[in-house]
Amino acid sequence: MSKDTLHPVELCVYSMLSTDLDGVQQSINKARESQTLLILSLRRIMKSLDDESKVLYNEEEYSEITNKLTALEERVRLLRKRYEKLTKQV
Repeated sequence: MSKDTLHPVELCVYSMLSTDLDGVQQSINKARESQTLLILSLRRIMKSLDDESKVLYNEEEYSEITNKLTALEERVRLLRKRYEKLTKQV
């Protein structure tokens, strides 16, 4: 290489530095806007999931139903036991 020629790396650096800075700023702004929209969407989704979780896993609403189910299971167990006794006698 002669003294007057530029190295390819120097040409690349020069090309990168001489690009339109407004375009770079515009790209950065678009990325920030996109990031903001994504954050808002994620927050909305998280709130929706939290609300759904509260509805699905609220044990207070189901305590009465759970108690009834437990009582029914106990009755079924006793009836099975009684049925087994009756079938053994026959």
